[in-house]
Amino acid sequence: MNRAVLFILIVFLQLREEISGAADHTQGEPTKATLTPGMEAAKKTYDEGRYADAVRLYAAELTTEETKPAPSWVQLSYLNNQRDLALNKAGQYDHVLGYLQKSLAIKLKKLGADHPMVATSYHNIALLYKAKKDLPKAKEYWDKAYAILQRNLVRAIHTRSS
Repeated sequence: MNRAVLFILIVFLQLREEISGAADHTQGEPTKATLTPGMEAAKKTYDEGRYADAVRLYAAELTTEETKPAPSWVQLSYLNNQRDLALNKAGQYDHVLGYLQKSLAIKLKKLGADHPMVATSYHNIALLYKAKKDLPKAKEYWDKAYAILQRNLVRAIHTRSS
């Protein structure tokens, strides 16, 4: 099975969790209730193509979250990821890798090594390496994502047939 099909399947698995009610704040994405005005402003700025401004807004939100007595891992992971996307769009590749790895570490700790969102993080790192023209490294991370997706697909098929 090719990688494109597996990534489509991972989206399906995530949607299935949402539909079944299993998806909530523990899945790594903030809810409408936890999106701050600053996060919404950063997203709007990103959507408008003002990536450097979006980077600054996401960084400010991240700093605010990190200084809380009990920061939310969901918010931290989301803000790291969104800032990375904006940095990537702005062509600031040198800063992105560290942030992507930080987001991956949070997801690994909170969701486990086989979670579909961990595969998404590996995929994002692979895309960065591809953009930097480091194809062997890109393949290394795509292979990690692919392996997680395969395991999730096998579990989904097994669960469905049980």
